[in-house]
Amino acid sequence: MPKAERGEKSLLPKGFKQLEPWVAEWVLADSRARLEKRITTPADRIRAFYDAMLAQAPPALAYLATRQLGALDAAEERLLKLLLSLAEMGPAVEWYGKGETLDGFDARRFRLVAQMPDNQTQRIPA
Repeated sequence: MPKAERGEKSLLPKGFKQLEPWVAEWVLADSRARLEKRITTPADRIRAFYDAMLAQAPPALAYLATRQLGALDAAEERLLKLLLSLAEMGPAVEWYGKGETLDGFDARRFRLVAQMPDNQTQRIPA
């Protein structure tokens, strides 16, 4: 029985159903979780996610540009978090060829002083 007939909502906004298989693994809580995912995930798995997301990134960004941070529904927030995971994985694919940096020390040694929620409204000062 299809989700709609069971009363279930889609995991992502309309038009992004093809990305739903990636939600469970790549919608991560925050930037620390995304960093850890990049460092610990095999390069071929990162590449598969990257390839699947890259073609959908422009329409996803265009869609989210019409929404307000802080007012995203659950499906929109999941789409945002997929894009944030894509941004975190980009260097692993484009620069390093693996999750860790080359000739550098462990990125986990850089401690965040403050962590802003991914969907927090960003106000422009008056």
